[in-house]
Amino acid sequence: TIDMFLCLSRESDDSRYREPFEVGPLVDTAIEQQRHLLANKDIAVDVQRLANPDLLGHPQAFAIAVGNLVRNAFEHTPHGQGPVSVRIEHHEVSISNHSGLEVDDPGELGKRRSPGSDTQGFGLGLDIVERLCEHNGWTFALNVNRGTIHACLSWYPGQQGFGP
Repeated sequence: TIDMFLCLSRESDDSRYREPFEVGPLVDTAIEQQRHLLANKDIAVDVQRLANPDLLGHPQAFAIAVGNLVRNAFEHTPHGQGPVSVRIEHHEVSISNHSGLEVDDPGELGKRRSPGSDTQGFGLGLDIVERLCEHNGWTFALNVNRGTIHACLSWYPGQQGFGP
């Protein structure tokens, strides 16, 4: 993580960060690392693998970005309001959850929390995701519709790595 922040602060374009990696295992690891946040929440995680993409880039940056999105989804889904849906496609990973609030603006999520929520907002996590995506040529989008949060990290076909 420290290396990632140093890389971002220098805005380096070092070719050593252009290595091939598989997306699926990094998503799986992020889910398992954050699963403790679902303890006693009665929330299922629905993972849909529509593709098995690989990328040419910085696997640690990708893991940090996906980890932040998974952590936000797990933290901000109230008890019994699941599932959290994770979808892996050819050119994107998307994560959807319900906030328990009837809002349509991502800015409102940080201001209003659902009853019984232990969290106070999204903190620096989404800023980190945006910066990592910007630095690595990925795209990040966050949409909220009637309290359903849909986060999407996508990449261009030219960033594909070593697989089909």
